[in-house]
Amino acid sequence: MSSVSKLSLIKREGQVYSFLLEGVDDAFANAIRRVLLAHVPTLAVDDAIFHKNTTSFYREYIAHRLSLVPLRTEMSPQELVKNYYEPTAQALLQFKASEEGLKEGKKVVYASELKFEADGSVATPHPKIPILELSSGQSVEIELTAKMGTGKQHAKWQPVSACTSFRYPIIEISGDCGDDCSKCAEACPTGALGFKDGSLVVVDPLSCTLCGACVEACPGMISVRGDENRHVISFELNGQMDAKTLMVTALEILNKELLNISSQLEALAHEKKSDES
Repeated sequence: MSSVSKLSLIKREGQVYSFLLEGVDDAFANAIRRVLLAHVPTLAVDDAIFHKNTTSFYREYIAHRLSLVPLRTEMSPQELVKNYYEPTAQALLQFKASEEGLKEGKKVVYASELKFEADGSVATPHPKIPILELSSGQSVEIELTAKMGTGKQHAKWQPVSACTSFRYPIIEISGDCGDDCSKCAEACPTGALGFKDGSLVVVDPLSCTLCGACVEACPGMISVRGDENRHVISFELNGQMDAKTLMVTALEILNKELLNISSQLEALAHEKKSDES
């Protein structure tokens, strides 16, 4: 792995981000992917006290649904790293709903009713998540505690979904495909190839999956390979934090873990030398 690396945002579509990581190998890029999925701490409902529940839903069902609602985790990377090693941060929440506003005998209650006790603000960036349905005369009132945790403990603490890491695709068009250009482009299942001014061109290299279908359709005209020193890390945010905070936190945690491993190896090497002397 190169001693110099560079991280840059190269694509964003809604909450889906793609970062280009330069100067690292497959193992290091995959390590970042694993930290993003399973080691960056977030808030999630972990305790529930029911003061009232006259709905037709079991308490366990309601608590489980509320625990899976992503909560805003407004903490700095330094605070998140600290809570990775010592998860002490907590937040108190309230979830209340009654038949008020009932229409046509039913009322859907959404995650917008899940609010922080401290300021009464909606706790989730996804307020339209349906939680339960009320009928006439039904209500629910719950006191909740959100705690810090990580994806390796439970999926409710995962800050991202569908996180992937792959080598940056390098597509080279080395010859004139002539009348077969359409065949070359149509062979690509992801639309990475297209036409411009009557010539075959690379439209979107990031959509290339390195499947080699275009190479098989047009042998000798196209070559496809992955760059060993450049990797794309792509993920979709669940809403707990912004992409910058997430990525900085993941890199800080990975750095600390690698330093910890390095110090342990040095201690073992020193111990071995002492035993041999």
